[in-house]
Amino acid sequence: MREETIVIGAGQAGLCASYFLTQFGVPHTVFEAGRVGESWLSRRWDSFCLVTPNWTVQLPGVELESFDADAFMSGDDFVGVLRQFAESFNAPVQTGSLVSSVTRRGASGFEVVTNGETRCASNVIVCCGGYQFIRKPQFARQLPASVEQVDVSTYRSPGDLPDGSVLVVGSGQSGTQIAEELSESGRDVYLCVGKAGRIPRRYRGRDLSHWQLEMGIVDRTVDQLDSPADRFRGDPHVSGRRGGHTLNLHQLARDGVQLLGSLSAVDGPKISFTDNLAENMKAADDFSDTFCRMVDDYIEEKCIDAPLPDDENSDFGGGTGPCPSSPGDLDLGSCNIRTVVWATGFGFDFSWVRFPVFDEFGYPKTKRGVTEVEGLYFLGLNWLHTRKSGTILGAGDDAKHVVDHLRQTRTVPVR
Repeated sequence: MREETIVIGAGQAGLCASYFLTQFGVPHTVFEAGRVGESWLSRRWDSFCLVTPNWTVQLPGVELESFDADAFMSGDDFVGVLRQFAESFNAPVQTGSLVSSVTRRGASGFEVVTNGETRCASNVIVCCGGYQFIRKPQFARQLPASVEQVDVSTYRSPGDLPDGSVLVVGSGQSGTQIAEELSESGRDVYLCVGKAGRIPRRYRGRDLSHWQLEMGIVDRTVDQLDSPADRFRGDPHVSGRRGGHTLNLHQLARDGVQLLGSLSAVDGPKISFTDNLAENMKAADDFSDTFCRMVDDYIEEKCIDAPLPDDENSDFGGGTGPCPSSPGDLDLGSCNIRTVVWATGFGFDFSWVRFPVFDEFGYPKTKRGVTEVEGLYFLGLNWLHTRKSGTILGAGDDAKHVVDHLRQTRTVPVR
């Protein structure tokens, strides 16, 4: 069976591509391995909220009149928005269609294998995102069988975990949010701190997202990064729960969370940590300070009438303080740690797209989603073109660019 265009993935990027293909009369089919918005539906915890305000949900043709623009919708609400978006233009989505390979067909065109069936297409737009699987250290296998292991895609709520203390490994956005929730539920929580920064939820009278947009931070292009590896750095921790608030390692420590250095080794019930807690906490604080100085400088340069910073317990969500003491190792049994939550980041694997369009990291080489292979495109990836490319805010702009390119190179007339 032949298709003119196949879109792989029905998250925000794939649906935006489908929207513009529909608008311009380009026949296409969207293959989705699960359901529309599957990763938002099945790979987020129960209390998950977007970490950006509702006004950043800028899907083409969508009006969010029932949502407070400055609030933070839940993950379930966002899935509802995606489904309504798909229904609004009758997106041709085939759910339960797992794509296992994309290969060349003849001199031009593609063969796409889904659920064992081969489809032919003139164009393929890959919209699977870069968060495809959880990265876990090899020594995860050395934990005792008596310790339950979950990760940020399988964790749901404190009540679903075994009784006892919890070790959260990783202090990016997901790890700190889960550690906070577990602590608030009454659990004893241990948190291995990495190098992720932090950022104030609100500063000088505005949400951080407003400043990032107005100052052009989200529009920085990938060629402005110091290193290509910076595309894969974890996002600074912040939360959209309870109306949105700052997450601060110092405050977590004051609330009873035991902060630890990076996990370095596992030997049965004994776990060891790198002596880098102070260094990592300072890096998080420095990240926040740098952002605040950037905002201060921008306010001064543009002569913006903005309030002065609030005290440390509001804008800065707990301020700073001396680094808490951290042991070099722990015995899981002695600490009653019966669960480990892996929040060690996500990885991606595009080996099933069998074309030489990937760099040394296995990441697609594109010019704003357009590869050197005619008809092959990527969307929805972090830093695909700009900082916002992998976000809900940027999905529509990149999809419009890709579809415009596809239309200009079509060999059949546009209706």
